[in-house]
Amino acid sequence: MRWSGGCIRTVASFIAAVYPYRMLDPDKLALHADREHGAIRLLKQTEADLVVLKPAGMATELTSDPKGVSLVSRIRGALPEKARRDVRLVHRLDRPTRGVMLIALSRAAAAFYGEQIREGLWEKYYLARIAMPQRGVIRSLLGEHKAFIKEEEMRARLVRAGGKPSFLHIRAIEPAPERPGEAHVLIKLITGRLHQIRVMLAGLGYPLIGDDFYGEAVRGEVGESEGPPKRGARTSRAAGAAPATRGDFYLEHIALWYVDFTTRDIVLAHDRDDPGRERVSPAMQKAIDSVLRPPM
Repeated sequence: MRWSGGCIRTVASFIAAVYPYRMLDPDKLALHADREHGAIRLLKQTEADLVVLKPAGMATELTSDPKGVSLVSRIRGALPEKARRDVRLVHRLDRPTRGVMLIALSRAAAAFYGEQIREGLWEKYYLARIAMPQRGVIRSLLGEHKAFIKEEEMRARLVRAGGKPSFLHIRAIEPAPERPGEAHVLIKLITGRLHQIRVMLAGLGYPLIGDDFYGEAVRGEVGESEGPPKRGARTSRAAGAAPATRGDFYLEHIALWYVDFTTRDIVLAHDRDDPGRERVSPAMQKAIDSVLRPPM
């Protein structure tokens, strides 16, 4: 079953009648939008969970400032007061990353989804933008990649030993429309380490464009950049670079396959009508459509 923004009000009306205690008001959620953080899109709502689209630039949660602007604080503000304490995160997205997120509304649902994550049952797909590799390099980048990542003070580092085994699968690389010298890359994230996609792409020599923390940013016209760092090079924070939780790059969690807590069906969290997604080439759209089909 697929959900889109167009069915928000129909779903919301049904849930309001059956489960008024946990009803989230989409209009109230939209009222919290501002220029800095944008709006949260409600994609699905049941008595046990929510699926939303987190905008780029918004923190998932601010534990040091619970009343600050975050995805969790916005959702709690749109729920009835008695239901606010039931909001539970089962996964996170970095502040600069946009995309779909599943939010549990009960302890049982959170435990159920947490077990799925530990068992590696979720299928997570991301869209990112990098410098366009040379034709001969693309083939070597496609496929599964393994690295060892060590997490230190909210930053990730590639190491030869002593880190956590980390895996991702690059499924497609295609030119980005109207962006000369740039490419979109479709990634299946197999493990979920801190900043994993960012640090692993940088380690492969193709950091996200604009990610000054983990790699050289590609700026200006084609040919002005010195190019990506040598493939396999270690990445480190440059002097004066922005914190790792901020950045002006494009990374989006576009699709999530998971087992629904209520129905026990395999369902897809995806927003086909997302107005904020970057335009992709027909070839990349075909690759994206292939991952939106139910997994075997």
